Amino acid sequence: MQRVIALPICLFSVVVCLTGQSPPAFDAVSVKPSPIDAAERSLSHNAGGRLTASNATVRMLILLAYQVMPYQLSGGSEWINTDGYDIEAKAANANGTPEQFRKMVQTLLAVRFQVKLHFETREMPIYALEISRGGPKLTPSARDEQNPGVRNGRGETTGVRATMAMLASALTRPLQRQVVDETGLKGEYSFTLKFDPVETSTLETPPEASGLGSIFTALKEQLGLHLKVTKGPVSILVIDSAARASAN
Repeated sequence: MQRVIALPICLFSVVVCLTGQSPPAFDAVSVKPSPIDAAERSLSHNAGGRLTASNATVRMLILLAYQVMPYQLSGGSEWINTDGYDIEAKAANANGTPEQFRKMVQTLLAVRFQVKLHFETREMPIYALEISRGGPKLTPSARDEQNPGVRNGRGETTGVRATMAMLASALTRPLQRQVVDETGLKGEYSFTLKFDPVETSTLETPPEASGLGSIFTALKEQLGLHLKVTKGPVSILVIDSAARASAN
């Protein structure tokens, strides 16, 4: 049975949130439906606290505002994935933090698109990162190594003084499915994992180790790790309702 826990999100409205303060908002906003023949889509956070969108969808705006992965977004009418908007928005404070910027995008969504949503925890397929039969092929990090963390590039994941929990979190993006660390390894490691970027989000089981490009094969051969399909709790952002915005 699916376990669902609803956590309401405080939204902008005539009545301010329970904090007693209005949520952060852009100082000036222009929203216009994109031309019917618009093709490319873009969405960017520019210097000076500016939001610039060209033919961007509401789905793109939500992913930016709430920092969730595509597999974590559920619900909403089909138009939120197809209708494009050209948006120019400017913050009064040009030196705001990324978190403040995202809050302003959330307010824009609530005011201009009447977006209402909530978080749920659902039991879903996930990957468990485990040690392969031959044992791990990992090099412990030196204590003086700089810039610790895990970074994703196209077809490459690099770690410096990285924990296995950090690697599992990083693998979530190329796999488009939540990954949890079940290796039991507690140390910090430095590594470079190279693979051909392939779409795996719809797979119920990892493919056989038949191609050197597979991220599953790369994990086994290069790091001595593998991914097991299992189920676990996943935080999902559910779109309850939204409305098309008219040009201002």
